[in-house]
Amino acid sequence: MSDFEAYIVPETPITHPGDKISVSVLAETSKTTTVSLYSYRGLVAQLDLKPGVREYIIELYAPRIPGYYELTLKTSDSVIDRVKLRVVDAFNTTKRYLALVWHHHQAPNYLPNGLYHALWAFIHTYSDELAPYSKGPYYHHAVVLNEHREYRCTYNLSPSLVAQWVDLVERGIKHSAGVLGKNSPEAEIVRKTLELYREAASRGQVDVLTSMYAHSIAGYLIDYLGAEDIVREEFEHGIEITRKYIGMNPRGAWTPEMAFHMKLVEIYSDLGVEYTVLDNECHLAHSTGDKGSHLEPYLVKGERGSLIVFFRDHEISNILSFKNNFKGELHAVRSAYDVVLKITERVLSGGSLIVALDGENWMIFSQKPNLTALFYEKFVSYLEKTQRAGYLELSTLRDLLTKLAVRKVLRSIPTTSWLCGFTKWHGEVREHEAYWERAKRVYSALREYEARHGRDEISARVRWALWHALDSDYWWAEFWNPRVIDAWLRVAESLLESITLKTPQR
Repeated sequence: MSDFEAYIVPETPITHPGDKISVSVLAETSKTTTVSLYSYRGLVAQLDLKPGVREYIIELYAPRIPGYYELTLKTSDSVIDRVKLRVVDAFNTTKRYLALVWHHHQAPNYLPNGLYHALWAFIHTYSDELAPYSKGPYYHHAVVLNEHREYRCTYNLSPSLVAQWVDLVERGIKHSAGVLGKNSPEAEIVRKTLELYREAASRGQVDVLTSMYAHSIAGYLIDYLGAEDIVREEFEHGIEITRKYIGMNPRGAWTPEMAFHMKLVEIYSDLGVEYTVLDNECHLAHSTGDKGSHLEPYLVKGERGSLIVFFRDHEISNILSFKNNFKGELHAVRSAYDVVLKITERVLSGGSLIVALDGENWMIFSQKPNLTALFYEKFVSYLEKTQRAGYLELSTLRDLLTKLAVRKVLRSIPTTSWLCGFTKWHGEVREHEAYWERAKRVYSALREYEARHGRDEISARVRWALWHALDSDYWWAEFWNPRVIDAWLRVAESLLESITLKTPQR
């Protein structure tokens, strides 16, 4: 029935024995269709679904015995939909925590001359990408925080993203097609967005993770280039930006692309970073030490210092990241319910569930981006209802440090990314190898220069250029951008002209 769509959506996926609950039947139909709603006891209601009426509400009482129960919607000859809900004992004291971690990031999208070559940091804030529900993803996230004060989560506002926002609202920016002024309507929306995140951080509703200035694959820079110093100083600069423009002292860090290396333990520890997030399948599964579930934090010790690691749930994080091509509004609402139900199932026996993913990409790369805004608002609403039922507690990563004891210690975590490898940035594109070798020569020449002359203004400018050239977004296979990489590498090469650098012919 291509002209007919219907879903069962209870008001919450979690309820208590005997509670009165509302169940919505959401429908779109081109002609009147009779359906029947069944519970485990049998027929609950019969409805005539009519064109132009999208919601029908049925009230019923939850079963008195805890467990999973199913509701079924049928026509005379077929099953239209099934949905589950869980009835839980109101006196159950199992501790369950959910920490959502949203990674907002943009590469530093300007050229060495200061001209912006891409405006994504701004477009994904002020544009009508999510209309009619909202504006850009960065703005929408901030508005949801402001409207849902019970909702606690963690954000990585990447330093290069924040720096670009500040550039626009304080000075205005020039780009290839003209100028975007600091008093423009677009800048006002960016200004409001930044302020909403600051306010959420100030009231403790969100934890804000710092990061490297650019979005570079730290573990791979250490492993392939031996560039621990580049990684360290980029994190130092990132921390300064987070402190200055978000107004809080970051205790946690986002490891870009979850590109980990054990030497990051020492770097993080030296900089006062206490915790980060990695992946349960790519990292925890291949770690050594006292391993248990990913629903608990771990301590990993380096040659010097230590780090708390929260491991995200790979499956649920990727459901949000990639399974978001909703057919329409009704499907988006039902999908929000389904994801929250899956979250409640994962933490049934207790523990801390970490769901971590890009904050903007899952929205903008959906086939229907605007529906992700509707999904997200409903998703947060269902989470709040689940919290009110006493089933789980919405937490920031900083919250979890005070609520959970770290009992297990890992000896090592593998050098890898959230993709369980690095070929996306080095291997999938034919030109990758030549550019990585070129970056290696520049870095080697920089170290030789500093060995002869010490750190000075020239070496500082070379390092700044390398930060930009090595941003992982420019190396990602599908968004491979040799023009920008080349522009920054040329700056470094020019500054180091006293060192012989043989640039490959292209």
